[in-house]
Parts: sequence; C-alpha cells; structure tokens
Amino acid sequence: MEPETYYYQIGGFRAHSDGWFQMYDDKPTIDAIANYDGPELRPGGPGAPIELVLGILHNGASYVLMTSHQMWAFVRKHHLRPSPRRPWQADEFASLSPIYFVTRGDLQDKLKTYKVKSQKNKKDKWDNSPANRGFFQLGERGAPGNPRADFENQRVLYRLFTNSATPGALGLINPPWASAVRVISIVVNTWHKDRRSERFDNPNIIDVGWTDVMMPEYLESRRVTETVHIKMKGLALKNEEQNAPFEHGTTNQEGTVDILYSDIQRLFTHDAANVPLVLLVHDEEMVRGVLARSGIDVGSFTSVAELFQRGRPQKLSRRRSSRSPSPRRSNTDASHSSRGYERRWKYEPDNDVKPFPVDQEGQSSSSVRIKEDHKKLRSSQQDGAIPLPAGCIVNVQKMVRTLMRVDQTGPSVQATAQRMNIPANPRLPCAGNECHLLLNMWISMIEGRAIDEQWMDRLAHPIQPPSPTIDPVKVGADEDVDPNDYAPPSMRNTGGTTAQEDDWSDDDW
Repeated sequence: MEPETYYYQIGGFRAHSDGWFQMYDDKPTIDAIANYDGPELRPGGPGAPIELVLGILHNGASYVLMTSHQMWAFVRKHHLRPSPRRPWQADEFASLSPIYFVTRGDLQDKLKTYKVKSQKNKKDKWDNSPANRGFFQLGERGAPGNPRADFENQRVLYRLFTNSATPGALGLINPPWASAVRVISIVVNTWHKDRRSERFDNPNIIDVGWTDVMMPEYLESRRVTETVHIKMKGLALKNEEQNAPFEHGTTNQEGTVDILYSDIQRLFTHDAANVPLVLLVHDEEMVRGVLARSGIDVGSFTSVAELFQRGRPQKLSRRRSSRSPSPRRSNTDASHSSRGYERRWKYEPDNDVKPFPVDQEGQSSSSVRIKEDHKKLRSSQQDGAIPLPAGCIVNVQKMVRTLMRVDQTGPSVQATAQRMNIPANPRLPCAGNECHLLLNMWISMIEGRAIDEQWMDRLAHPIQPPSPTIDPVKVGADEDVDPNDYAPPSMRNTGGTTAQEDDWSDDDW
C-alpha cells in the first residue's frame, strides 16, 4: 500500500472520535472498534488483535490513531459522520508504530489514560491527561531528544526486518533493506574507580567484547557472524577466579591497545553493501571514544529513525562507509505545532478507502526483497533519494531507563538487565558475555508491546532467562575482595509503580 499521510485520533484531548457517538463517552466507540472484524482493523483476520497506530509527537506526548484507510472504512460501516477537524499528518510525529489490543478491555484501559480533567475556568485548554500530563508544558519540541519515540522506532525496525507490519500504515515507503540488517553489540569495561577528567580520551580498559549478527537470520537460527572477547594485558580484575569465563569462544588474554584498535577497524571494514548497520552500546560515551581512536567515523552515526524515509525514496546503494571521513549528520526534523490539529480540514473523497493488503498467510504483501528486486529498485530511483546512513547507534541502557521509568540503571550491563527483571549476576564480569546479554536485552524490548504496555508487562510478569550464579561473597571474609565483585541488592519491581531509586550513578563503574 502507499504510505499513509493522515491519521485520526481515537480518544483523548479533542479527539477526532468525539463526534462519532455521544460526546466524551468512549464506551460506544470502544464497543464499535472491538466488534469490527474487517481487515482494516484486524489485518491478521477475524479474531486477531486490533491493530491501530501509536503516534508520539516531538514533545513526547502520544495518541492512539487510526490511519485514513481505517477511519473511512470504520465510519462507513457504522454510518458515522467523520470529524471536521484537520487530521494529524505523518510528519507531525517523531514515531508512528503499531499498537495491538487483544480484548475490548485492553483498548478501554489504554483510552482511560487519555481522559482529561475539567478545565472549565481556563482560557487556554491543554491535554492534561495522565498519559500526556507535562509534555505540553515543555514546549513544542520538548526536552532534547525523544527517548519514547526512539524506543518505538526500534519496535518499528524489528517489525520491518521480521516482515510483521505493513510499512504504508506507518507512513513509510517499504524499505529495500528490510530483509537484512547488520547488528553489532559492543561492550567496553573500564575501571569503575577511574575519576580522571580524561578517562574517556584515555580509558583504563579491562576487557572488550562484541557480537556481530545479521537480522532476522539471528532470530531464526541464532547464527553469529563473529563474537570476540579481548582481555587487556596487565589490567585484569583482582580475584580473577570470580570472573565469568567467556561462554561463546576463546578469550584473547594478551590484548593491547594496538590489537584492540586493529580488530575494531577490521570489524567495521567489511561493510556489507545495501545493509544497514545498527550498533548496540551500553556506555555510549566510552564506546564512541574507543571507536574514534580506532579510526571509525562515529560522528557520522545517527539514530534508527534516519532509516525510515517517510514519503521519500531511498537509494539501494552501498551505504556510506563508517571508516571514511564524512560530515556529522544533523537532525532535520521539521518543527510542527502540537496544537495545529485544531484547524479544520475538508472531508476526503468517498473513493479513499483502501484496506490493508493481507495475503493468505496473514503477512504483509508489500515486502521487498533485496536480492529479488535489486534491479527493479535501482531503475526506479529518483533524484533526491537518500542513501543509508553509515551506521545507527542505539543506547540500550537509555532504552531501559525510558522503558522502566528510572533515572539510573546501575553501573553495568547486568545491573541494567535487572532493571528489566532479567536476572543477571553483576559479580560475573565478562565483556564477551555481556555483549550477548546486551543484544538479547535489545531484542526482548523491540519484539514486545508498545512502551507503556510493555512497562506494565515487565512489572507484572518478570522474564526469567537462565543466568549463571555463584555463592555470595561475604564482605570481610577475604582481604582481596575487589569492590567490583559487590552484588547490589535486587532491583526487582513487584508492583505497578516506578522502581525505587538508589544512590547509584553511572560514573560509579
């Protein structure tokens, strides 16, 4: 299908759905949506979850949306009058991602979070709902960056390379690279007591690990292109017998700076043509410094959102090399007023209904395979097409903070995993194992539900993957106990509230 341009808000502040049934009463709308079995709202077929769109504005506020195709099919079926308000436009959102509702109750619970409080005596009314309270007070663009939208863009990436979403419904042109995405997960461990001002320029590295995989192949076969663990010579931890052995290969015990930088250069040299590169990190500032000293043009790395070209053709050509000099990419997101949707809009023509294309197997019929359609796509390129970025960097630690609504996650990959209710023992350091854990943490988040629902899922239903354990160290029993071996108390959440904060700082590692 062609990329969507217009979206209609379901529930919440000045929603387009307000005029469908009784004003400010969502119950009839919820019932009508829940009872709709057509492919427009249930592309998986009758009985499948309802699929709508979660739109996150540039200021962080979010709304549940129907696409233009969904809205017109829905109002015709129920003989409703469409809202005269101007619809949202795709480029007013920092992210557009699928959101699923299995039951009527799921939809009702979601729309409850968009209920606004009375503002009868206020001249300037704004969205004060629990879901969006505070976002509109930040101004049009909000705080620097948009971690909620970044999180949802990761979910979109997953659904593109697993062919489990219709790109057009999310305002996207079907990308030619969707069947092959290269992902490198890298972890750099340094002395946690290092407080030098130049520690990022000249770090005391203990060990480094990375894992190189291709998606979605890794999800299907768990095949790893390469996994490496380098332990820096002369900088091992005390009580080395407490360190975890590298579970995925052989550790290089004689690592030096020259060896490390040479191996990193090799890792980024064999860039695959026409394949996006996604780099997963935990301590982003440290990794950026190590890559820069290795000769990698990390300044040209950007966010995953740059892979999504809404309404613009994308070249199927070799992406810019991460090793060649290139100017730093700047964000060019257009600024849009979050209140612009109050303007009026003309009705769309009656022939605008185009249901989602669904094949016999329930999958999107609009997928494009690189190998099969390479020639056709190349011949159809237009002037102004945008090449793939040199690489996209993903701060997994920041994603976890955003998902779990905490300011800190602890000093290590394992501590961050515990914030997600994924058991991992912080007293078993090994960058080679941690880069695998980081990769699996990322997959666990991006394959899950939308950000708010996933947060509640993780509080209520902790994930329990196997993890190595050792007997706890008794403080004072051994004079040689390294402070790095201290296991912090469990950070497991058991209720529907934000995790209690502690005194950790990311600088403590």
